[in-house]
Amino acid sequence: MMNLLFIFIISLIPSLITPQGIHVSGSKLLDANGKEFIFRGVNLPHAWFTDKTQKSIEDISSLKANSARIVLACGAQWKKTEYSELEQIIGWCEKESLICVFELHDFTGSNNPSDITSTALNYWNEMKSLLNQHKKYIIINIANEWMGSWNQGTTWGDTYVTAVKSMRDMGIENAIMVDASGYGQETGPIIEHAKRILEADPDKNVIFSYHVYEALGGNEDTLFAGFDGLKNTGVCWIAGEFGWYHNGYVQYKSLMDYCQKNGIGWIAWSWSGNGGSDSVLDLVYEFNKDSFTDWGREIFNGENGIINTSKKAYQDDDYDYCEGCEVTAIGEDGSKWGWENGKSCRIDTVKCNLI
Repeated sequence: MMNLLFIFIISLIPSLITPQGIHVSGSKLLDANGKEFIFRGVNLPHAWFTDKTQKSIEDISSLKANSARIVLACGAQWKKTEYSELEQIIGWCEKESLICVFELHDFTGSNNPSDITSTALNYWNEMKSLLNQHKKYIIINIANEWMGSWNQGTTWGDTYVTAVKSMRDMGIENAIMVDASGYGQETGPIIEHAKRILEADPDKNVIFSYHVYEALGGNEDTLFAGFDGLKNTGVCWIAGEFGWYHNGYVQYKSLMDYCQKNGIGWIAWSWSGNGGSDSVLDLVYEFNKDSFTDWGREIFNGENGIINTSKKAYQDDDYDYCEGCEVTAIGEDGSKWGWENGKSCRIDTVKCNLI
C-alpha cells in the first residue's frame, strides 16, 4: 500500500512543477529547452502603428530576426494595448518563432517611482495570466527608459527592487527586463545596482538593458567602459536599443562587434515609422521589407548583422519546421516529426506544447 501511495505521489510531481520559460542562468539567457539564446532583433512600434504589427513581425522573421521588442501602452500617455490585442501579438510572435519583449512606453523619461511600482505593475498584473501562459516566448520589459535624470542611481535601484519583488508576489513568472537610467544610457547606477535588483527576484530571472545612443555610444572608450563594467558584474544583459545616429554619431559597428565576440544580444531601433530627426533610424522605408535604408542594410546584411549571426529559439537550422503540430513519426532521439507539403518536417515542440 505504501509503495502504491509513493508511486502515486511521484506521478503527480510533474503536474505540480511550473514549466520553465525563457530564463536567465548566470550571465546567459536560455530558452525553455536550456539552449542559449542571443538576441538579434528589431524594435517594433505597435502602440503607434497597430495596423502594421502583424506584417512587421512576419517580415522581420523572414529576414532571420530571432526577436522583437514591441512598444505597448497602458493608457497613461497612449491608447492602451488591451488584453485581446496582446493575445493577438503573442500569437504572431509564436507563429514566427520570435522571442518577444513587451515594453510599456508611457513612462519614457519619467522620474516618478509610482509610475513603475503602481501604474506599470497594475498593467502587467492585468495581463498576468496571458503572459505566464506564453513565458517560453515572452519577456516583460517593465517600462521603457524610466528615470530620465542622471545621478539618481539609488532611486532607480530602489524602485526596481520594489517592482521586481512585487511582480513575483503578484505571481508573474516571465523573465523581466530592466532598462538603465538616464534614458537607458547611464552606466553607473546599472553597474552598481544590477546585482541588488537581481537578488530581489526569488527566481533570479532579470535581464538588464542598455540603450546605446550618443551619450553611451558616442565614442568607443565610453561604450566599452559601460559594457565591460556591466559584463564584469556577472548579470545577464543586452543592448535593447541602439541606432547609428542620435544627436551625434554612434559607434554602432563597435557595439555589434563587441556583442558578437562576447555573446551579447542586441535589438536595433527600429523597423519603421520614426518621426522628425529620428526618421534616420528607420530600418526600412514605409514598413516595406524590400526597401532597406542604409541603416537597415547594416543591421540585416552587415558582417555582424542579423542574417549572418541570428539563430532562432527552439529551432535547429539543419531542419525545416512544420507549420502545424500533427506528429506522424518519432525520431530515435525522441524528436517529433510531421509531414507537410509532400515532405518530412520537424515539429516545434515548444510552440505545440509537446515538451
